[in-house]
Amino acid sequence: MRWLAPLDKREITLILFSLCTYFLAYNFETSLRLLGIDPVASQGAFFRKIGLGKTKLIGNDGRKPPGWRDALETEIFGDWRWDENHIAGDGEERSQSSGSGRHGATWIGSQAAGDLLGEVFGNITVDQALQVWGDDIPQTKLVKHVPGYTILDNVMIFNGSVYLVTDDEKSFPPMASMVANIGNGFAEWKFLSKAQALEHVGDYGSIIRGVSWMQADSEPHNSTLFALWRIYSTLDTSIDHNGRTHLPHPQRMLFPHNRFFTDANPAFEKHWLRRVRVDTGFHPYLAKAAFPHLTMLYYEDWEDYHLMVVPFFFERLVVADRQAAGHSMNPEQPVFSLPFDLEASKNWWEPVRRTLALYFDAYYEKAKDKKVITYLHRQSESTGPKLVSEDHDALVRALQKLGRSRGYVVHVVSTSATETDWSEKMGAVVRSSVILGVHGNHLFDCVFMKPSPQATLMEFFPADTFARDREFAAHSLGFHYVAWWGNQRFTSENLPKPSPPSDDPVHVDADAVIQAVQKALSHA
Repeated sequence: MRWLAPLDKREITLILFSLCTYFLAYNFETSLRLLGIDPVASQGAFFRKIGLGKTKLIGNDGRKPPGWRDALETEIFGDWRWDENHIAGDGEERSQSSGSGRHGATWIGSQAAGDLLGEVFGNITVDQALQVWGDDIPQTKLVKHVPGYTILDNVMIFNGSVYLVTDDEKSFPPMASMVANIGNGFAEWKFLSKAQALEHVGDYGSIIRGVSWMQADSEPHNSTLFALWRIYSTLDTSIDHNGRTHLPHPQRMLFPHNRFFTDANPAFEKHWLRRVRVDTGFHPYLAKAAFPHLTMLYYEDWEDYHLMVVPFFFERLVVADRQAAGHSMNPEQPVFSLPFDLEASKNWWEPVRRTLALYFDAYYEKAKDKKVITYLHRQSESTGPKLVSEDHDALVRALQKLGRSRGYVVHVVSTSATETDWSEKMGAVVRSSVILGVHGNHLFDCVFMKPSPQATLMEFFPADTFARDREFAAHSLGFHYVAWWGNQRFTSENLPKPSPPSDDPVHVDADAVIQAVQKALSHA
């Protein structure tokens, strides 16, 4: 056969076999990984069998490879498994609920938590803080509106004023319908045309990215967070029963008229004195637990923006102004009720409630969970409404007896901050099936009650008085509601005519209340 003759089948087979063997041997470790075998461990097992039993190789977990491990390795480290991006253990250490464990700390695994920051409103980088717009200054856009509650894009603040930049002022509602309040933070908001805005502020400025919330009122109200989330949630009508939503989290809450402290500044040498913080209408812990991404900004922060030499644009601003709402509503309506005229998911509140329930490790039902009754009382408060002492004592005894006989958990919780801390009170609320108490804003916490067919709020009023605030909130979430005048009860179907309640002592029939509680807990 001549040396240039074509290869026969046997020679082709030998060449292919040789090439395959060469590539497998040359890329030995990669080949083993393709077969699902740890190459380091395999080398270790092989070399140990031939008497070369030592290695300086260290695996990704800081241990010797499996084939090299000995009794000392096991004694030091144990037999815990190790998964990449996790600490070693049996998996139980990857999450710990609030208040449990040796140190009472809480954490959640990265797989469950997802991306630390999640999706934000607009993809931005550090170098995009300042924007040169030339002649194309950002124009304000109206996103959603009912009187007193408005969502706007591109709201400009500059030199002590707030501006809406538009060449089509008629496409906006009257300014008094959006923001009517004036105070320390700003005077009346103004419209500017594009030309006026460019002449006023120039061709560049800074962007405050993401979603910002603002309470435009000077006086606090405990419905603020509730109402702001309601108007904001209308942007996602697909929120499901698990609270899943595509809405970016609000990043900051503005109180432009309110200073952080309300007392006089102490002498410098007494800087350690505890100061009196402004009342925002809600407990500061509540915002941190239910809205952990939300930063609170006050008059001092607002003033900083206006003392700077460039304008700032809020990328998206959600504004609540109760004074503006009050101009367009029936006096008998709760001041936060107007956003409920807009379409929203029936699960609109669930993202917020779920976050707070998870904080207290009370979101997922357990087989051993009992029904919970919480009585929020004001007996230790120096001012405001409270039950007659004898009626309060009788109600407490009756509730405790009911709990013992029916196996219910009964919480008797004082609203006084000196007697009950926030965690104790809200921990009871989020687990409750029935909440009851004398009328007042403290009952607004019922919105965090666990949704169920039994969920009921009972509110005690002086005879011939009534306010709808808590009833409206409870009804909007599908809860049952009962108002009481002594032994006379009213439900959402036959409510009395609103009449401002007084701070007079309130009578209640404990036996009638207990019967109503039993009926509420029997709902299937």
